[in-house]
Amino acid sequence: MSLGRSFRGRSASRQAGSHLAGSRLGSRLAAITGGFLVLLGALLYYAGYIDAGFNTADDGHYAQVAYELWLGTDPHALRFGYGLLWFKIGQGLFALGGPSWLAVQWLFQGLSALTGLLVYATVLTLTGRMLPALLGAAVAVAVPAFPPTVFYAACVLLNVFLQVRLAKGWQRMTPANLIAPAAGLSVTFQIRPDFGFVFAATLAGLILLGAVAGGRHAWPGRLARLTGSALAVAALAQAPLMAMAAAGGYLDLIVSEYLRYPELLLRYLSSGVGGGSGSGAADAGGAGTLLGRPPLSDLLSGSWTANWTGGTPTAAMALLVHLPLATAAGFALLTLARLRRAESADGVPARLVVLAGGIAALPHYYLFRPDLAHIANFMPGHVVLVCVLLADLAALARQADWSPSGLATRAGVLGAGALPAFGLAVYLWVGLTMPGTGSIANAAGRTVPFTAQNGVAVRISPGEQPLLEGLRAAVEGHSNPGDRIVCVPFCPGIAFMTGRRMLLRDWYVDDSLLVTDPGWIGRAIAATREARPPVVIVVDWAINGTEISRFANWARPYVAMLEATATGRVALPGITVYLMPR
Repeated sequence: MSLGRSFRGRSASRQAGSHLAGSRLGSRLAAITGGFLVLLGALLYYAGYIDAGFNTADDGHYAQVAYELWLGTDPHALRFGYGLLWFKIGQGLFALGGPSWLAVQWLFQGLSALTGLLVYATVLTLTGRMLPALLGAAVAVAVPAFPPTVFYAACVLLNVFLQVRLAKGWQRMTPANLIAPAAGLSVTFQIRPDFGFVFAATLAGLILLGAVAGGRHAWPGRLARLTGSALAVAALAQAPLMAMAAAGGYLDLIVSEYLRYPELLLRYLSSGVGGGSGSGAADAGGAGTLLGRPPLSDLLSGSWTANWTGGTPTAAMALLVHLPLATAAGFALLTLARLRRAESADGVPARLVVLAGGIAALPHYYLFRPDLAHIANFMPGHVVLVCVLLADLAALARQADWSPSGLATRAGVLGAGALPAFGLAVYLWVGLTMPGTGSIANAAGRTVPFTAQNGVAVRISPGEQPLLEGLRAAVEGHSNPGDRIVCVPFCPGIAFMTGRRMLLRDWYVDDSLLVTDPGWIGRAIAATREARPPVVIVVDWAINGTEISRFANWARPYVAMLEATATGRVALPGITVYLMPR
């Protein structure tokens, strides 16, 4: 009898184990299938409008830097604005198939698809629930980051995903667990060092937790082993770029790029340039403020209307600019509350990584450029934070009973989750109806084919056609292929589409430049007079939303030199092409 019971017990145990293994396999297959659908859906979506529009500013900047590097320009002669690896990727693409606008666009949108996949994987890893993971991925894919700076979101999500996986097992951390997070962090430093500093701090905190988990007496040795492993992996991941830079003679650029971000931020803040109220007042030197934040009062008095033909939804923009601060604060409080319960305290480190990812790109838009493009760069990391927040609130609601206190908890949870959810809905609505993100809104009204040099074959709007064709004709008719031209304040894509090169080292110039570089105008005049470029293009763009930020206003001496020197002018809508003596 006892033998039969023992046999039946072992049989039941095997059946339970088999059922558990089958359940895990099913969950894993479901997760993989969901990720595949996210990636496939994103690529098909982007393929539908990959050729829509021609952005001479940011997209053109990336394409032209990669083009200059491909042509052999010394990196010292270029001002990158971002990590050199980001532009080396473009140079590599051009080395494979020649300069190609379409290849650049697929690089951008391919990273957008990867970002959507990382949103999905991160939320699923932390919550274990498909619904919030698919919700977050849908938002990130439908309204992706601004294409030419999609690496903001890609770098943030790469580190969040890898460090969340590390944080979930922080009590059992081994040197092998640090390989992927350390490599991801090292790549981030090579593309956007400021995010590298952010996630170096979170990784250091996780390593310290992992060392302490080994016990009071063992932690110093564990800390040394874990830290040494992370540093070794990071150094190995840095080695290819460092070797390339040393061989090319521009290793100093890599080092200075790593060091310049903290100093640059402090310089801006000490100069009073933080994107405050957007008053537009200029100082005595002609330097204005950066783009201003919408006031909170716009939530009540502003417009909620958004469409691609014009009109800024000021109320919706105010919500998108300011709400993330409140959402992040609420997430932080809920995360700290988990420390009060032993069964949930282990989830705190992973959620602190999510919090870092949710605010990592906030200074870029909140302090400096609170426009839709920079909000879009910020949002993928914040989408993860919101989805985890909603999942945690839903878990609290499920735990509550139907007593009066339980009903009060459910009502509180519903109220706490309503505003962040509304914020995601507003972002979807604005992003899908206004250009500025990487969404399909960029294709609205663009039906006219336009072709130019370096593989430019796009669809533009009827209103854009005469401008782009006029620019192409003016540049190609008054210069030769390979000539160096000037495009200010920010339109290097004109050089790319005509096969020309850029003369001045600074390609993005606005009135705030005079705060950090007051001698720029004098140097630019001297360089133009010496090099005698055949064409100088000046766009009448209020780049910071103020009159002083128009190039012709803050750089008046440079424009006066053009007026006195040019042998002719081509006037186009919002653009003047100065034809210079050869």
